[in-house]
Amino acid sequence: MKCGLIYDGCLSQAETASVLPAAERFAKGPVAVIECIQDIPCNPCEKSCPHQAIIIGDNITAVPRLQADRCVGCGLCAAQCPGLAIFIVDASYSATEAVITLPYEYYPLPKEGDIVMGVSRSGAAVAKARVLKVRRETAAYGTILVSITVPKKFMHTIRSFRALREADKRIVCRCEEITETEIRLAVRQGANTVKDVKLATRAGMGACQGTSCRREISRIIAEETGASPEEILPPRFRMPVRPIPLAQLAAEEGKND
Repeated sequence: MKCGLIYDGCLSQAETASVLPAAERFAKGPVAVIECIQDIPCNPCEKSCPHQAIIIGDNITAVPRLQADRCVGCGLCAAQCPGLAIFIVDASYSATEAVITLPYEYYPLPKEGDIVMGVSRSGAAVAKARVLKVRRETAAYGTILVSITVPKKFMHTIRSFRALREADKRIVCRCEEITETEIRLAVRQGANTVKDVKLATRAGMGACQGTSCRREISRIIAEETGASPEEILPPRFRMPVRPIPLAQLAAEEGKND
């Protein structure tokens, strides 16, 4: 089955891999990812870079090439790219999170600190993200840039974001605070039993051991997969538990002495 930019309107996994800088460069700090793979007459990115990190050359239809060792991740190229095809990725932000700076042309603008839903190139929900910075000043060069923090494992998957919807906010597993969207994402990624969802999201691992959420998880799996609820294997049933203070255990131990 054919896939990729000319078939789906967004880069395939192979096309994405072809434009990524080396992993060693990502570890050093913010760097541009130029997701432009078509021969089109365009070169604002080359002219905008103050460090000559982007090369197109005399042939204006050539695909831009990034000199990653020269790139400092300033974002000027991303603001001036008319195709919105350049993103700044900072994998050094923390041990678990990366920062993606992306062009954003929608209103209303998000606010710093907002929790949003990070989406893929095709617009599919991927994971929650936090708005770190909104750079309105870059509109003078082309468009506004927004920086979001995302789970590091999704730094090459998330390329935009949207406001949270009701499903993103609705808690299914109250013990572990797992939302409906998180469960649906897990199912779409292959978790087709209650146990699979539990392992992928921790839904059902809380104090009630799934007593309050396993039926709802089964319903969501049925909706996403087309299977009937009876076909979905239930998790191993465990009695609900509650924490016992150490002081109470010590008191019981004292009674036995």
